[in-house]
Amino acid sequence: MSLADHRISSTLAAATQPLRGVAELVVASRYPETRPSQEPALPAPSPLPGDAERALSLPAPRALEPVQRSLASVIAARRSGRLAAGALDAATLGTLLAAAAARPAGLADATLDPLLFPVLFDVDGVPPGAHRYDRGEHRLAPIGPASRARMAETAILQREHAMGAAVLFLVVPIGRWLVAFGDRGYRGAAFAAGWLTDRLYLVAETLGLTYTATGGFAPAVVDEVLGLDGRDHTAFFAFAVGGHRQPTSREAPRGGQPR
Repeated sequence: MSLADHRISSTLAAATQPLRGVAELVVASRYPETRPSQEPALPAPSPLPGDAERALSLPAPRALEPVQRSLASVIAARRSGRLAAGALDAATLGTLLAAAAARPAGLADATLDPLLFPVLFDVDGVPPGAHRYDRGEHRLAPIGPASRARMAETAILQREHAMGAAVLFLVVPIGRWLVAFGDRGYRGAAFAAGWLTDRLYLVAETLGLTYTATGGFAPAVVDEVLGLDGRDHTAFFAFAVGGHRQPTSREAPRGGQPR
């Protein structure tokens, strides 16, 4: 099979069984007779992938307060861009994950929270591969191998997004969202994932990283890499992170005046 055919088959695979199950939940919830009751019986949360016994504790997050930038300048400067080459250190990764994994405001049920599943390619002191971030313990539970070549060829459709140091996949418990809120649950899951993505933008910009959000991946392929069933939990969005930004003499400082 040629590389082009392989990528086409990966894309087609992303539209098959796992997403079909989600689609059935969405369609069923459109009709009054099958719409969830006011107090739906939510299924028990499914076990999350990741080897807790081999989980790697991350360095304590760095404080962001000493950064001499106003929030307004960070908001004005954030933008998707080309990923720079270079590794991340574990403390920078841990700071990004910890600061960006706060719970969405107003989301009372913690079992509806979006989760972060980092696929790491080049992080000093952390083995490459797929991991689940444990927000409570601030550690990474390894899931399995996920090489840069495999992800670029079969999962990430915008290959340049696999050329950075890591891709952070935002995973949502889509089944629980749809059972609890019917077809509007998909919208709620999107808002929760969007809220988390916005925090990733702000923290990555504050840390001086290169970054970009992306939806250009084959969901079923990524779910397989992350050990997800595609129905209880599925990869919903992603945030690619590169090395630190290196301003040139012709580039305006972020949030400042052109040189």
